[in-house]
Amino acid sequence: MSWAITFVAGLLGMLSGGLGMFAIANACVRWYRISNFEGGSGYFVIGLAILGGISGLILSIIAARVAHAFIGPEWYTQVGCALAVVASALAIVLVISYLGVDRTPEVGGQGVVIAWEIRLPADGTDEFAPRGDPRVWPDVELRLELVSVSNHKPRGAREAKFDRAAFRQEDGQWILSAHVPLFTSKGEFCVNLTLGGRDDGFWLAMRPVPHAAYSEWSEWSRTNKGGDKPQDAAAVMYRFRYENATE
Repeated sequence: MSWAITFVAGLLGMLSGGLGMFAIANACVRWYRISNFEGGSGYFVIGLAILGGISGLILSIIAARVAHAFIGPEWYTQVGCALAVVASALAIVLVISYLGVDRTPEVGGQGVVIAWEIRLPADGTDEFAPRGDPRVWPDVELRLELVSVSNHKPRGAREAKFDRAAFRQEDGQWILSAHVPLFTSKGEFCVNLTLGGRDDGFWLAMRPVPHAAYSEWSEWSRTNKGGDKPQDAAAVMYRFRYENATE
């Protein structure tokens, strides 16, 4: 009879573990911004639910037998201990998952933005450089997209807002100003850049966590397509810094 009760406790533990992990996995999809590309988030949820069910079955059977041996043979002792152990395991998984959640970075309770300056090549230095006044380029020809990448897969992206009124010329080169919110504390950053209809981009050598070193302008760096230019004046250059969202 005791093994029959253990079997029932195991089934209840399996059901509880599977449903509990299903709920936690759904929360993790939102917390960790798991993409649904090619069903990724669905496989993630189903996989964790199955794992939770199997783990719940094993834990509840072990807990039920231990309870039977050391506490008492009553059915409610086995079932109660089994469900308590499964619930405790789910609580631990939930806490660990929540502590690792991807939170939007803040400084002093305020959001953070990345300020950008994009410097265009001097006239005549690059035959493929975009031409004309960038202040009148259509929106489709002036885009900066910040993409968060983890394990070679995009996790999310935000598009920058260009401040056309702040565009200026220095030594015959246009410098374009833009801002984009810092929306994640995880992964690596790459930037997709469109200037005058010409696509470009670069990987950003920075961590998505604000600190004092990022409050000053970085050094000017070249984009991917500017890497083979003989001089900086012939390449598209960029620099960045973190700013408080209220600045």
